[in-house]
Amino acid sequence: MRNSGAAFSIGEETTWLMTLVAVAVTAAILWATPRIGSSRWALSLGLVLGGSLGNLYDRFFREPGPLRGHVIDFIDYGGLFVGNVADIAIVAGAVLLIWLVFANIGIDGTRPQHAAGAHEDAVDDRNDQEETP
Repeated sequence: MRNSGAAFSIGEETTWLMTLVAVAVTAAILWATPRIGSSRWALSLGLVLGGSLGNLYDRFFREPGPLRGHVIDFIDYGGLFVGNVADIAIVAGAVLLIWLVFANIGIDGTRPQHAAGAHEDAVDDRNDQEETP
């Protein structure tokens, strides 16, 4: 099945926009690549990148032409919708990425402190310094 839009065939009239979004996502991931210090972030962004490149291939090289090509969907999910392997990679990568953000795991693999936590630590350090002779 040819799909000119995004998931669930949303945006069928704006195929060129879907192509530009995929190009922007691909560029953002490539820009962030040198900062990755976590295997979970690498897996997440790798899945999204792979899915994006898979769909971009269709957008550039399939009919009706460059920037307007239709993605080939061939996996039927019980009559609910039809997708492809690239869609699976994008969704899996996005779910992992959301989990990493909510788990407060930075792209470099660290767990940055929030401003409130950092302030409390600074106050504790100052109190410890005042108590020692």
